[in-house]
Amino acid sequence: MNFFLFHITATVAGLPYPPPIMGMSKIDRKRIQTGVNYASGSSGLLPQNGHFLHKNVINFFQQVDLFENTTMEDLKSKFDSCKGFTQYLSKSLFFIHHAGNDLGLTFEVEMAKKYSIDKYAKLLIEEFSKQLKRLYTLGARKFFVSNVSPLGCSPFSINTKNHSGPCVEEINNRVSIYNDLLPSLLKNLQSTLSGSKFVLGDIYKVFQDVFEMPESYGFKDVNTSCCIDNNGTKIQVCAPNIAPCKDRKTRVFFDPFHPSEAMHFLWAWRFLKDSSVCSPINLIQLMQA
Repeated sequence: MNFFLFHITATVAGLPYPPPIMGMSKIDRKRIQTGVNYASGSSGLLPQNGHFLHKNVINFFQQVDLFENTTMEDLKSKFDSCKGFTQYLSKSLFFIHHAGNDLGLTFEVEMAKKYSIDKYAKLLIEEFSKQLKRLYTLGARKFFVSNVSPLGCSPFSINTKNHSGPCVEEINNRVSIYNDLLPSLLKNLQSTLSGSKFVLGDIYKVFQDVFEMPESYGFKDVNTSCCIDNNGTKIQVCAPNIAPCKDRKTRVFFDPFHPSEAMHFLWAWRFLKDSSVCSPINLIQLMQA
C-alpha cells in the first residue's frame, strides 16, 4: 500500500495531510481533524503475504482492523448521536491502493509454487471483496480504488529479468490478469451494497500514456533508478547518505521499485480531473457526491 500516494493525492486535492495511524499518539487520534493514513510499506491483500520478505508489515485486513478498533472508537466521542456518526462516515472518502506487492516479488518468491496466476488473482479479488464489504458494514460508502501499475516496467524488473521488449511482459501480463478482474468486482459491489459508490482509478493507463509520450508529461527518463544503491547497480534499495540524481523531476522512477514524486503528482492530477482514467467519474466528482 502506497503511503506516498495518499500524501500526494491529499496535497493536490487541497486536503490536509493525512498522518500515519501508527505514528499518532492517543491524544493525536482524539484530536484528529483530517483523514488518517493506514498504508504500510510492502503490505499485501492476503493476510499471509509480505511477512516472508519484509517481516513486520500491516496487511489490508489489519488496516481495516485499525480503522474499526482505533479510528472509529476515537471518532465516536465527537458525535452526539449514532446518526450523526453514520452520516459522517457515509460522506468520507476511502482511498485504497493495493495488490502491487502481492503481484510482484511476493508472488515470485512465495506464491508461484502454490498457485497459478489465474487462481492467485482470484484469491486476491476474493480477499479484497471481503475487506471492502467489512468497510461498508462499518459505515464506509465512498470508495476510490486504484488498480496495479505495469510492474514489468520498473527498473528492477527490466534489469533483473530476461525480456525482449522495453518491459518484462510476463510480469505485466500477470498484473493485467488481476486488473481485468477488478472492474467487475467494484461494479458488483456497488450494485449489491445499497448507497455505495465505487470508482476505479486506472494507474496502469497513466503509466502507458507516459511511456508512449514521456516528453509531453515532462519526463526524459522512464526506466532507470534515480538513486544509487551500495553496489552501484541501481537495482537495490537506495544507499543511505548518498544524494540521488539531480534531475529527479524528469524521472518516472525514484528507486528501482517506486515512482518518483513527479509521477505521483501526475497520478493524483489524472485521478482528480480525468474521467478517462477514472470510471465512471473522477475523484473530485466522487468527493462531491
